[in-house]
Amino acid sequence: MPAEKKLTTIAELYGTPKETWQFVTIPEEDPLGKPFPTIHLNKEAFVKGETYNLPAQIASFVKDRIKVFNRSCVRLLQPDMAQDGIVRTADGASAPMPTLQ
Repeated sequence: MPAEKKLTTIAELYGTPKETWQFVTIPEEDPLGKPFPTIHLNKEAFVKGETYNLPAQIASFVKDRIKVFNRSCVRLLQPDMAQDGIVRTADGASAPMPTLQ
């Protein structure tokens, strides 16, 4: 069984068979209703509202960037998570209170 060649450059990825490519649509808006930012991969830019037919590895990268950005937006709306982090930071970083004598 021959070892599968690992593709290392974007040019090589675009040389893969088009049957393996995937369509990826960049959302118009983020979860907060603001325009979705452009996703960059080296010199390539993937713009909001556009659909791209991409090699599988590049499509995976773009989908991951969309998911990570959406998750960061949603975290802004979840104050419980933020408060938990603030409490942990305050407990671990605060100096001991001086005792009054």
